[in-house]
Amino acid sequence: MLLFATGNKGKFEQVFRVLEEHGIELEQKAVDLNEPETDNLKEVALSKARQAFHELRQPLIAEDTGFYLEAYKGFPGANSKWVFNKIGFEGFSKLLSGKPKKAFFHTVICFMDAPDHYKFFEGKWHGKVSKNISKKKADSLPYSKIFIPDGEKIPSVEMDPMDRSKKSQRGLAAHKLGDWLKEKALHELLDSI
Repeated sequence: MLLFATGNKGKFEQVFRVLEEHGIELEQKAVDLNEPETDNLKEVALSKARQAFHELRQPLIAEDTGFYLEAYKGFPGANSKWVFNKIGFEGFSKLLSGKPKKAFFHTVICFMDAPDHYKFFEGKWHGKVSKNISKKKADSLPYSKIFIPDGEKIPSVEMDPMDRSKKSQRGLAAHKLGDWLKEKALHELLDSI
């Protein structure tokens, strides 16, 4: 059993769907975690994993996700939630007025099974920012209401949940984690023979 240290149901469900395909059981554990003030996703994910491992003492994952506007060299990045809470959709519309609308999500998952034993898995999902805001309610980052992934015609929040889990930045990172965990288990099995 692998634990996912998050209180976010939407994040958990995305990773759960992907790891289930790999035959890996995932359980959500809402742990009160402090995020360091940095724009480095790996530092944030590792900090969350260390805090959660200190409390739970079991193999677990923690993650951090950022939203990046290419016109602003990656802003708001790891501070996406804070920035959105300050400027909202209207602020983003103003920021991008007359600017290229290319953007991407970036997720870093940190797997930890001992205090100093961890590994990162990353995924990016490229697309553009829409002028329109989806009305669909979902337990996801607000940016998913304005982010149209490359190859799609609708905001990511409106995609089929299974399809979204497979294509999203979090889904890509989770697939890498699932592949690695299966390979790790195979090596451990072979070593025990």
